[in-house]
Amino acid sequence: MRYFISDNTLFIRGSFKAASTGIKGGISDIETVINHTVPRNFSHDNPYVCLREIIQNKGYSDNFFGMLTAVPIKNLCVFSYDYITVFITAGVSNPNPKGPNTINIIIHSREPLSDGALLEMIITATEAKADALFSMGYDFAGTTTDEVVVLYDRYNVNNENDEKSLKSEIEAEPDKSTNFIHEYAGTYTDCGKKVYTCVKMGIPEAIKRHEEIIHAKEPSFFVFSTRGGFKMTLWQKENCEYYPCHFNGQRCLLCFCPFYPCKDESLGEWFISSEKKAKIWSCKRCFLNHYPEIVEIYLKNPDISLESLKVKARELNLKLTES
Repeated sequence: MRYFISDNTLFIRGSFKAASTGIKGGISDIETVINHTVPRNFSHDNPYVCLREIIQNKGYSDNFFGMLTAVPIKNLCVFSYDYITVFITAGVSNPNPKGPNTINIIIHSREPLSDGALLEMIITATEAKADALFSMGYDFAGTTTDEVVVLYDRYNVNNENDEKSLKSEIEAEPDKSTNFIHEYAGTYTDCGKKVYTCVKMGIPEAIKRHEEIIHAKEPSFFVFSTRGGFKMTLWQKENCEYYPCHFNGQRCLLCFCPFYPCKDESLGEWFISSEKKAKIWSCKRCFLNHYPEIVEIYLKNPDISLESLKVKARELNLKLTES
């Protein structure tokens, strides 16, 4: 999975199985999820046509799920918790049952889910959303137009993708084993707990930005960590306490790599976590996405493959990793 922002739209790209409560929703194999910001006075006879035009303008196929929101995309909040990533835009001027705003939640899992778990994760996210709103003092559990999309990686994909199709080099090997799958996603399960935590803690952050209690210039990225006690940390590239983590002059926009975990052993390596005794992909030696030249290439073409970026780096005589 990788994501990027373009023309007031969040794009999430990959090879997914997904469930959506939104426009033309259901359960389907898809390549793209979008969350598009529209004007507050937006009116369209067929919202699906609006979303499809955005997809077609990018040259993507029609197998997608889409959402619409009046929340500016700069107020998007992204939450990373192990193999779970949650994207939230939230406005609550539309308390159920009246008004014009919405809460959109997209949940991505790097680990596979059964169809039942896909659907149960929607319930878990909705429960967490209601809990968050009640905890903030609101007397409603959502808005009339709220949507949830849940998706997981169908394959480990390392695509040669310069034509923006995500159709090459599909490696049919799940993250843990060929038989591993999350059968359930309620609040007692590991994946459910992670989703509940992200949504419960994420809704207030997203609302604060939309209501300008916190002034955001761009989407906010949060990381959950259990090292030194459980905590949620907002990553900020400006005045980062770790800069420079690789070299002076590095570009930090892709600090959290869009290819992670790439599993390319020329760039990183596996190690065993001392806490969970599980395999974790480490790319701390990798320089690739810190070079300003490489960042610019990626931003111009977010669908470019990792292999193509490595080729570009070699052409520029850039060292890929620490010695």
